[in-house]
Amino acid sequence: MNGTDLNRLGIATVLSILVLAGCYGVAWALLPDAAPPRPVFPVSGARAVPMPQLMAQADASRGRNVVEQVCGGCHALQPGMGDSVGPVLFGVFGRAVASVPGYAYSPALKRHAGQVWNAQALSDWLSGPDRFAPGTRMSFPGIADSAQRADIIAFLQTLRAAPSP
Repeated sequence: MNGTDLNRLGIATVLSILVLAGCYGVAWALLPDAAPPRPVFPVSGARAVPMPQLMAQADASRGRNVVEQVCGGCHALQPGMGDSVGPVLFGVFGRAVASVPGYAYSPALKRHAGQVWNAQALSDWLSGPDRFAPGTRMSFPGIADSAQRADIIAFLQTLRAAPSP
């Protein structure tokens, strides 16, 4: 292989990269990266379930088992443990959405930053994070059983510092 062949190979490589980058840029310009404001068709479990009645019957001990098994792999449950894949869940109930300092939240979840994690918001999140915040990085299919979500929320309410006397 002589110098001319190497020049041709180099030019072909550079032109291929430029064509791919151009196609990528055109695709991003023509196809916006946004989900529709509301689903086109109804999805079972997608509607918000009123939580007061469910919370009255919730059992925090059942919720603890689910949280430790399902959530504990990615989220720290005690204060001072730091963030792992997900932010620490200690004190999540009543905390503002996307507000743990130092944690890199997805832009999808940052759009909900004005909200507070109350029973309804947590239920909506747990029923399907991708429906609550389309584009979130949390790859969790959701929990269809509203009573089980209420148990989880009842346990999350216990994860807070004891009030000072």
